[in-house]
Amino acid sequence: MRPGLEDTTPAAPEAHDTTTTQTKQPVASSAELVEGMRLGHFKIERKLGAGGMGEVYLATDLALDRPVAVKVLPAGVASGSARERLVKEARAQARVHHPHVGHIYFIGEEAGRLYFAMEYVSGKTLAERIADGPLPVEDALAVIRASVLGLREAQRSGFTHRDVKPSNLMVDSHGVLKVLDFGLAAGNPEAVGDGPVAQTTLAGTPLYMAPEQARGEPIDFRADIYALGATLFHLASGRPPFVADSVDQLITMHATAARPNVPRGANPRTMITAIDALIARMMAPNAADRFGSYDELLRAVEMASVQHTRPAGLWVRGIATLIDLILVGIVLAIAQALKVLITGSGENGGFGKFALELLAIFTTLAIGRWGTTAGKALFELQVVSVATSQRPSWGQAVRRQLTLVGVPIALDWAETAVAKLGLPIPSDLFDILAVVAAVAIGLSMLHATLRVPGKRAPWDRISGTMVRYRTTRGSPGAMT
Repeated sequence: MRPGLEDTTPAAPEAHDTTTTQTKQPVASSAELVEGMRLGHFKIERKLGAGGMGEVYLATDLALDRPVAVKVLPAGVASGSARERLVKEARAQARVHHPHVGHIYFIGEEAGRLYFAMEYVSGKTLAERIADGPLPVEDALAVIRASVLGLREAQRSGFTHRDVKPSNLMVDSHGVLKVLDFGLAAGNPEAVGDGPVAQTTLAGTPLYMAPEQARGEPIDFRADIYALGATLFHLASGRPPFVADSVDQLITMHATAARPNVPRGANPRTMITAIDALIARMMAPNAADRFGSYDELLRAVEMASVQHTRPAGLWVRGIATLIDLILVGIVLAIAQALKVLITGSGENGGFGKFALELLAIFTTLAIGRWGTTAGKALFELQVVSVATSQRPSWGQAVRRQLTLVGVPIALDWAETAVAKLGLPIPSDLFDILAVVAAVAIGLSMLHATLRVPGKRAPWDRISGTMVRYRTTRGSPGAMT
């Protein structure tokens, strides 16, 4: 990472064990806080880091006997605007109550120094974790998913973070991700709706900054989505999406350059293709081309993750389909028996030719109403809409079944029509075409089920559905 490109002015603090300190001892206000000093009921233990808008210390909350992080305005930047920003940061972060956002405990002032105490996150920032190389793709997606949940809550509280990047994301000792540092947060918690927020100051980190944010235009949550996409690229590839020799050049690249692809490495090609497509949409230069909500982004992240969307394999899907066929056969046998009892005739007379039609109707009704069929239910499989992760609509179910069995049904009808019209077409031709159609369906299923999410059978692609193992993560944002 080239010097001078990590932060702009005013810079966002790089320390993310955010603490600040002040002391009850009679020291000069310009002195750096040292071990043993106090700010209110917080005892300073050691300095963790410093940034343009705050010094960060590890401290002990003497009232509750717990470690906290304390952020304090450094001695030379205690101007009115700096104080206002620190208070704004504390209040913004305090309004966001979520497991993936660091919590604020207290704000106060002592010896002329403003400070606030927050949750101490014992762990590493993502910037530290990727210093030695990229994260595995699934780990990177898990980080982004947790970040989406935290940022979605910030949006609901009326704030846009404006400085999403690896160094502002930390994983604690329990493996829980925390979104930190709301020092550049913009928004109005009293406002109604999700309208754009005017930027009173141009700030952020150019390596991850959305083009509209760099231009100083009003922004909304989609600017954070852009930064999160750039962060995902960095996590998965080990480098930022764009690197330049100057801030202006870097900003221009974000606005106009083609989005880079994540190096494949040892990952399956289709998995990287899915990640690239996800990042490309998150980092679309035009905000309108990005995801329209955090819920929509969350579903897309989960669809790209094998951990959250486990597609069903070939054998289990094949056996489930066979069971459905057997059930249809049983229904047909019962219907034929009833026909014999009622009419006294045992002639089939084309009765069995409607098996495929009956199967199509049966599966369409089952998928449209329950998102599964009897055979799939035995193996905890479900058909879901890719867009919503819920059971498909009736229209999707109909399109899926028509695409899946439409050719065999059409061949059956054509053979019947040819026989009735006496056309000189050998009936064996239809048998051959039926076999070819069956083989094509089988190969399509094999192609789809031996690959990672993003590769689906033609009938699933056309209908916007997929077959996966049943999951409890049906509602967007469900915690795991």
